[in-house]
Amino acid sequence: MTTTPTTPSQTEQRLTFRLLSYWNRIRGERPLPCLSDVNIEEIKELWYFSFTIDLREPVHRFHYFGSSLSDIFQEDYTGRSVQELVDEDVVVNNTIGFYERAVVSREPVMEAASFVLDAGEVRYRSIIVPLSSDGQIIDFLMGTTNYKIFPVS
Repeated sequence: MTTTPTTPSQTEQRLTFRLLSYWNRIRGERPLPCLSDVNIEEIKELWYFSFTIDLREPVHRFHYFGSSLSDIFQEDYTGRSVQELVDEDVVVNNTIGFYERAVVSREPVMEAASFVLDAGEVRYRSIIVPLSSDGQIIDFLMGTTNYKIFPVS
């Protein structure tokens, strides 16, 4: 019996690992891929759970906030200041607020953790990957996050 090898995106269910695998593939031998390397058609199912952050201006803004994320967060954050949202929303703070670590480290940063809100225990997984148009300056970040709220017993 011959088995056909599968790529991680075909078998991996966790969005974080799927994005990491894709980021590694599009960067190839370069230290960093750029936003124009991202082909939405290749990651359609992941794209709706993704966001991009524009770092080209002093105020970092969500450049794109996927429709599935908008459903989860109950708002489309496209165009909004990331820092403003981090300061006012505990869920954004925990699930995306670590975004600057990807800029400093120049590498993907992943988190899987939990925190407690009045609604219950929030468990999340997030990853943020750096993107660079010139291979030096990180001008965009791309990420994905997902969370669920569990009742606290």
